[in-house]
Amino acid sequence: MTYYAFIENEQINGCGQCRCLNEGVQNIEITEEVFNNLADYIYVDGEVVINPNLDEIRLQEAKDNKYQEALIGAKAFIENGAVYQFDENNSIEATDGNIGKMTAYALAFQTGTVDKVYWTSKEDNVLELSAEDILTILTGLGTIQSEIWNVKFVTYKTAIEQATTVEEVEA
Repeated sequence: MTYYAFIENEQINGCGQCRCLNEGVQNIEITEEVFNNLADYIYVDGEVVINPNLDEIRLQEAKDNKYQEALIGAKAFIENGAVYQFDENNSIEATDGNIGKMTAYALAFQTGTVDKVYWTSKEDNVLELSAEDILTILTGLGTIQSEIWNVKFVTYKTAIEQATTVEEVEA
């Protein structure tokens, strides 16, 4: 089988198993290896050659992917696993939504609109909460999120940034 790279304006503009008939497109025969990995190659001085910056490109792609993975993982942990242990039998999920609700309750207490609030814990226990309880929970939820974003995520992000090889990024 014959494979071709399509060269247009001194750049690879695609590839195929038959010649491109578009005017202004040069067809250069390539190997199956080049055909299957065309993104790794560039056109220089009339030849299709491996990109000399390929290691740097792959490292940056790996870093970008790992950063996104870390970001998604931190958000998922907050929404599905991070909890504040309020007392020995009750915990509250450290979600942004719960922080927002607790903040609204704190304001309601401050304005005198309410004198107690009911909340269902993660363990499905209904709690009667005072203004002091709400502030304690808000502080605890904030501490949990702060630990995730300002310690764990930053540490992970720094390790990604400092990696010098794809293998280090993946590790």
